[in-house]
Amino acid sequence: MIGWTEDGLLRSWRALAKQQDTADWQLVHLTDVGAVAVEAGCHFPGGREAVVVSFPRMTLPGQGELPDGQGFDVVTVRDERLFGDRTAVALVRRAEGSLDIFTVMTTDVLRCLDAAGTTNSRELAQLFVGRVEDWQAFMARKRRPLSPEKQLGLMGELLFLERLRLTNLGSSAVDCWKGPLHAPQDFHIGGGAVEVKSSLAGGVFLAKINSIEQLDTERSPLFLAALRFEVADDGSDLVGMVAHLREHTAAAGVSRAFDALLLVSGYQDEHAEHYRRKLRFVDGRAFEIDDEFPCLRRTTVPAQIRRVVYTLDVDALQRASLPIDNILSTFGLTKNEP
Repeated sequence: MIGWTEDGLLRSWRALAKQQDTADWQLVHLTDVGAVAVEAGCHFPGGREAVVVSFPRMTLPGQGELPDGQGFDVVTVRDERLFGDRTAVALVRRAEGSLDIFTVMTTDVLRCLDAAGTTNSRELAQLFVGRVEDWQAFMARKRRPLSPEKQLGLMGELLFLERLRLTNLGSSAVDCWKGPLHAPQDFHIGGGAVEVKSSLAGGVFLAKINSIEQLDTERSPLFLAALRFEVADDGSDLVGMVAHLREHTAAAGVSRAFDALLLVSGYQDEHAEHYRRKLRFVDGRAFEIDDEFPCLRRTTVPAQIRRVVYTLDVDALQRASLPIDNILSTFGLTKNEP
């Protein structure tokens, strides 16, 4: 496994941008996944940042049908001097595209390939194209204010992120936040995961489970964290929570990644006036997902059913739960001393 980081890619791009000569491309080899090669690159003129993935000669799934990305281009690189007869596809930031978003996107694509669990070139090509299409769909989406339900969900994820930040993970807690990047669970901690669900007090805690994989995964341990909030004048609004985390991520040098993840989550500062509802955290419970936990599992769902969304009544769970902070030690985390 490669420890892909946004900062690592940025350093590679900065170094390549200084090496301009008459060539269209400056490249540095990053890694191989089986027969698939990955390069960081800069495209000239302009020194636009890029990631180039090359495959043994093949027709990529969906090649020629990929829509234009907003903020980045998907181009086939035809240069026998660089790639021989291989099929090379570059993700290239457009001049007007956000470097922050592009960096997070390309890092996510590389992590997706690295975690694929296969070295089969065609399977990796399918995975690559699918991930790029996911990001193209995101970039094309119109930016509207988050709904009250999504605001509540984001508040819960940010509160859990703050709990992680206060452990020995420190600033690296931001790297654990995977929900914005289409991961089945909101947080990946080591080999385990935590899915965060939030609800308002006064009603039944109904958690929307967005896929079978959300509670059925090989990651272990896996917890469902159920956070309950209430509307209260002495609570915190979403804008305040974001400002608090921005202050600490800036001090730790990870504000670029945090802001990009916020944007991918749908949070934009221009919508701040819509995010003034004050919420107070009431309580949090965590349930370990084991073989007895009531959830759908791929082994018991007919193979013909490709996607499932269902609702879990958290209040009806007749199982022991743990306070949120107590599960952190399960991942080998300890609280930082004040």
